[in-house]
Amino acid sequence: MITYFVSPMSSKLDCLIIPVFEEKGLGQYAKLFDKEHNGLLSDVIESKDFEGKKSQTSLIYTKDKDIPRVLLVGLGKEKDITIKKYKEAVGMGIVMCQNKKMEKLGVVTSQYFIKKYGGKKVASDMTSAIEIAAYAYDEHKTEKDAKITKLKRVEFVGDFNTSTKRSLEKGIEEGQIIARGVNFARQLGNTPPTIMTPTYLASQTQKEFKSIPKLNVKVLGKAEITKLGMGCLLAVARGSEHEPRFIIAEYWGTDKKKKPTVLVGKGITFDSGGLSIKPGQYMIDMKFDMLGAASVLGTVKAAAELKLKKNIIALVPAAENMPSGTAFRPDDILKAMNGKTVEVLNTDAEGRLVLADGLSYASQYKPREVIDLATLTGACMAALGLERSGIFTDEEKMYEKLSRVSDSVGEQLWRLPLGEEYSEAMKSEIADIKNLGGVGGERYGTASTAAAFLQEFTDYPWAHIDLASAIYGSKGRPWIRAGANGFGVQTLVEYLR
Repeated sequence: MITYFVSPMSSKLDCLIIPVFEEKGLGQYAKLFDKEHNGLLSDVIESKDFEGKKSQTSLIYTKDKDIPRVLLVGLGKEKDITIKKYKEAVGMGIVMCQNKKMEKLGVVTSQYFIKKYGGKKVASDMTSAIEIAAYAYDEHKTEKDAKITKLKRVEFVGDFNTSTKRSLEKGIEEGQIIARGVNFARQLGNTPPTIMTPTYLASQTQKEFKSIPKLNVKVLGKAEITKLGMGCLLAVARGSEHEPRFIIAEYWGTDKKKKPTVLVGKGITFDSGGLSIKPGQYMIDMKFDMLGAASVLGTVKAAAELKLKKNIIALVPAAENMPSGTAFRPDDILKAMNGKTVEVLNTDAEGRLVLADGLSYASQYKPREVIDLATLTGACMAALGLERSGIFTDEEKMYEKLSRVSDSVGEQLWRLPLGEEYSEAMKSEIADIKNLGGVGGERYGTASTAAAFLQEFTDYPWAHIDLASAIYGSKGRPWIRAGANGFGVQTLVEYLR
């Protein structure tokens, strides 16, 4: 656990991180530090070895026993700065320092950002960026030296008056809560499928939420799922030895008469494709097929710890999609909880099936709105790449707010279409709908046809987020390590405020 301080002058740190704008040079506080160290920082800038360009860094050794190192991190041009770029710069500094085994850090917090965004938001965003950058899933590494160094202390350093200091301290507390939600989602997503089964996902949710006031968890087993008529969820789970679970997390933050916002997350704990089995190279990373579930659980955890005055329900249909003699098949016809029948054309289009039952169950709450999150289609990744996620909705107000708040926290959404042609493409000759379809060709427009499938199970204001950018592969990014990134938690928490 990291301890945070807000201080006018850092003391006994392993490194002081200083974000620097291109063309503007050192900020007011950094200039004071530079003067005390005989122009050491300005010498580096004047030499053009460091110019403050985006993602540029320079580690400087000061020969100061209290602050032996300074890390300059480039922000790029001031006119181009966004909260996303600022958080990435802070996160980059944290990752670099951890990689060099540093434990006690200071981050210069400039008046520019405080004036632009407000002290509380700056501190919240910086704290969440620090905590997210510092997180590492390394518990299965057996060599001690291979584990990532844990941060012990972080100081927000600058010339602050009493009011600013108080707002920064409030923001730190808030940022820690949001980051815990994000990192809880990442921890669930990074857990290997040898451990992460539907039952384990349910038990970890119960364990994590047990001590949070007003947050109640209920887990439905196979018998209860069968009784509810969730034929799609049951079918997807049939090929696995691990039984399905339906997780219900209810946070009642205000009068229960007020309609809740319902979040539905796809919880496929491993996706082999079932009998429509994936090629080997596409089966790698399929432990991440439950990141929609992870994000809605991380969101409700953060919302409850922030004590938001809202009613929020998280629903997770959880199953493992495996091939076996008992697995569901192409040509099967399934009946969802709302009574609609589904022709199965491909068992690898299973996420929309479990979401069909989750979205149907959401109707019981008579919700004010429903948002589902899912790693649903490769088509969305093909369309947008791995830095943005797709959003589908006919609700203009929902879209506008989700788009606005995603930008404000540094996550990125891009709207993709719904419409009659996509709904028509999902009609079946022998059932109400089919689980696969394209517009003008079987592979055309399939992110939108998948969303159109989900829309069949909604009778309330609804938005669907296809999590194209839910993971960072290979070595991750300079500001966040590889694996699940918790995309959506920060956006949804801000949306729910």
